[in-house]
Amino acid sequence: MHTGSPRQTLILSSAAFFISGFAALTYQIVWQRLLVLPIGADVYSTTIIVAAFMAGLGVGSLVGGQVADRLSTLQCVLLFIVAELAVCVFGFASRWIFYDWMYLRLGPASMQPVTTAAILFASLLWPTFWMGISLPVLSRAVNSRLYGAARRVGLLYGCNTLGAAAGAFVTTWVLFSRLGLEGSLYLAAGLNAAAAIV
Repeated sequence: MHTGSPRQTLILSSAAFFISGFAALTYQIVWQRLLVLPIGADVYSTTIIVAAFMAGLGVGSLVGGQVADRLSTLQCVLLFIVAELAVCVFGFASRWIFYDWMYLRLGPASMQPVTTAAILFASLLWPTFWMGISLPVLSRAVNSRLYGAARRVGLLYGCNTLGAAAGAFVTTWVLFSRLGLEGSLYLAAGLNAAAAIV
């Protein structure tokens, strides 16, 4: 764990959360493209993906907030690292899950659309749950005292949002043309590992 000044800790935490936000939106955009094959490209499929993201983020944030209050600063940092690595592992495996398994294996089975939607929704809950945990535990780690907590949490949330906006823009306009879907996934997974390291 970084043992520098509170200012240095906040800067490193903000950088980690910017990186994490960038990776999260890269995943969402890439997964939407990958999932066109097994579930189609209509408003229903997009709704399922967005709903799964929001559900996972919400539940993860709720659980993270409850757990963070019971943990020490070091334990919060370690849980943030675990969360980033859990998303990283799923990111590396997601091409296999969504293309090789859902499309190539399950696709020919001609499942009912409701069954396909339920499998997709459940599969997205794992990474989005861990994404949701990350803000509460990192916020708790950098807020050992109440004074100034709102400003520090706002800064972290703002950095995450800026990272997400940058991820959406760069993924669409740069990464797809240079790295393709698979390369973009691996870059996002690498960014989660970098956030854990930071």
